[in-house]
Amino acid sequence: MSQKLQKYMNTNELSKTFGKYYLRPVYDDRFVTTGELADFIQTQCTVKRSDIKAVLDELGAAFKHYFELGQKIRLEGIGIFKVGVSSACSDTEAGCTAALVKKARVNFQPEVTSVLKEVVAVQRPKLVNGQAVLVDSTMQVFSHPAVMLKDVRFELTKDLQGSGMTAASGDDSGGGGGDDEPRP
Repeated sequence: MSQKLQKYMNTNELSKTFGKYYLRPVYDDRFVTTGELADFIQTQCTVKRSDIKAVLDELGAAFKHYFELGQKIRLEGIGIFKVGVSSACSDTEAGCTAALVKKARVNFQPEVTSVLKEVVAVQRPKLVNGQAVLVDSTMQVFSHPAVMLKDVRFELTKDLQGSGMTAASGDDSGGGGGDDEPRP
């Protein structure tokens, strides 16, 4: 199996990348349920489905408990979950209260590994006898792939069944715009 990808063209005329083509993942219309996760995990270990499902069902309550304590939650091999908020502003410090929170959300940061991509030559400023001079140096450039996506394969598809997307006529785009527009 592989994650299917669909071509789309950026149709946002205000974007620097207007008219350029990109790829985006194609999803079906359903979500994997807690029960399905439990069934899959049961095939990978010796723990029974009912025990796994009970743990997964309690995971939401555990997250809420630790979020209320101001904690971040790190699940090894998955990533970090933490609370994020959007708030109105106040002209005074005294007026800046929790009542200004407009929206709360859970932020997720996938666990990543650093992979050295290349070493490049750079010039950096350095003070020598009180004078700023450029010194030749090297810099390591890393990529940070998500651990969970390490061995995921990707495949281009034209099949949009269940994706919620429609292909634009005359091209292979998935409709929609670029990074400057909300995505479906």
